[in-house]
Amino acid sequence: MPQRRANPGDVCQIPLGDSRFAYGRVLNDASIAIYRTVTREPRSPPLGERDFLFTVGVYEDIPGSKRAPVVGHDEFADEDESWPPPYKVVDPISGRVQIYHRGAMRGVTDAGEAADLEKAAVWDLEHIIDRIREALPD
Repeated sequence: MPQRRANPGDVCQIPLGDSRFAYGRVLNDASIAIYRTVTREPRSPPLGERDFLFTVGVYEDIPGSKRAPVVGHDEFADEDESWPPPYKVVDPISGRVQIYHRGAMRGVTDAGEAADLEKAAVWDLEHIIDRIREALPD
């Protein structure tokens, strides 16, 4: 299957290396939401499911690559659903915390406001696979 650039709503198959496949729904802002459901049958994404293990930033060349091919498309109910949740950004020098959402940064008004947010980062496929394996039962 030829490689193609993934677009928001496309679903990529992620081989876990143990005969299981995970799936990620491509979102705006170079992010991917990893479905909780995994399969042993390739090309069987859980389209329509909205239970995700996590959402992270991903290198732009991964979704749609040979290592993570597009195997489906899962439409968004509305524009809001196409965006990842806010990410936390911590300045490594000052420790100042900001929130990144929809291409914009904003300060936090309460110290706990960003406590449970995913740290803003761009993940490579190997690290995403490791995190999926850690989150799923054997």
